[in-house]
Amino acid sequence: MWPVSSGFESASKGFSDEKLEQLSRHSLFERGLTPWATWESENSSLGKTFRKWACYPSALPLCFCSDHAVHWESRCWPNEVDSPYETFFTWNKKKSIAMKLEHGKSSYYVPHPWVFYRKKYYGNPPPIRSGTLVYYAHSNSLSNPTYKNLDDYMASLVRLPEKYQPICLCVSFHDIEKGTHKKLRKYGIPIVTAGSTGARDFVDRFYSLIYQFRYATSPNIGSHTYYVLEAGVPFFVFGDHPEYHLKGSDAVPDGPLNLKDYGDDDDIERLEHLRLLLSQRVDTVTEEQRTIVSEYLGLDSDMTRIQAAKILWGAFAFNAVQVLQLYVTSFWRLAKKMIAKK
Repeated sequence: MWPVSSGFESASKGFSDEKLEQLSRHSLFERGLTPWATWESENSSLGKTFRKWACYPSALPLCFCSDHAVHWESRCWPNEVDSPYETFFTWNKKKSIAMKLEHGKSSYYVPHPWVFYRKKYYGNPPPIRSGTLVYYAHSNSLSNPTYKNLDDYMASLVRLPEKYQPICLCVSFHDIEKGTHKKLRKYGIPIVTAGSTGARDFVDRFYSLIYQFRYATSPNIGSHTYYVLEAGVPFFVFGDHPEYHLKGSDAVPDGPLNLKDYGDDDDIERLEHLRLLLSQRVDTVTEEQRTIVSEYLGLDSDMTRIQAAKILWGAFAFNAVQVLQLYVTSFWRLAKKMIAKK
């Protein structure tokens, strides 16, 4: 039996508003006491899974920057290029080359660490599952999705054939913080969340949810798409693609999302092919789907766990002064919070 996160045993019934909000809060305890050198290599349980994969101590900082999600595009983002850490890990082969040649980083093409973690601790999904987990298109601090007609989309989910029932919505912590879950209650569909991406156990909550469902769907392609398909759960794109409007980003212009601000023509062509492929509903993950997803997750990387461990220890040693500063800053912040609570 795969390990189910506490409180996630009957996800298809949904969570209460109180539980959704509790899971979505940023908690120092859930984040862990180890200082974060970069948020990119720690957020969304990347820190936890990187350490498991590379046999690296949980008490030590990760002195490198990395992709922070699974991206269809190969653009090197300003926060990655400007990182004070020379080492960079990515599961995008084209991006790894660009980080080396164009930006002078010690860039390494690596497999996404979630895959190792899933196989070691969760194995394959149980054969008996039912229903469909719907990943609600999420917002963040810089963008908000707009559905063409949310009422119609929700009605179309409920009208899906019986084999896809029951339906359950998975809502991001960003949207729960904004109160979106309360607005969705009127549709009468159970709602769950994997909670804050700052929590070390985010990865466990993610798999605890998806391993209970026979199918997964979303109106768009995101990191969840690749994780779900890699795990062997059929995923299909369903519904009108939401429009995204950006505001306040230093990396892309304000206004409607433009794919050309993210990737080149080859990236966009591959994305459109994947979107078309996933618009067809199937009962098992196809070989073509597995092949494409494996490419996006860097599963053809020849980086070994031992090699990765050597790189991480080398980066730790090279950044010893910064590491000491990280611990001093981290414990000073913790002390101030504890004093403030008294």
